[in-house]
Amino acid sequence: MTYEVGSRFPKPGDKVRVIQKKDYSSGKLTEGVVKEVLTSQKFHARGHKVRLTSGIIGRVQEFADTENAPEASFTYESGEDTLV
Repeated sequence: MTYEVGSRFPKPGDKVRVIQKKDYSSGKLTEGVVKEVLTSQKFHARGHKVRLTSGIIGRVQEFADTENAPEASFTYESGEDTLV
C-alpha cells in the first residue's frame, strides 16, 4: 500500500517522517514520534503539520510503518511546495 501525502490522519504515538520548512529545498526528512497534531483537517495536500516528541514541527511525508515507501523529495519554487 502506498501512502498519498496528506491522506492518512496522524495520531499521537505514530512514527512518521516529516519535512521541516527549512528542509524544503533539500527534501531532507526527519523521523520521529507524533506528540501533537497541529492540522485539524482530515486531509491536507502538503501533509499534516505535527509536533514530534523531540519538539520538531513539520509536515508528515511518510509513516514509518509504510513498507517500501519511496523517499519523498521537494523543491521550493515561487512560494509553493512541489512534490518531485
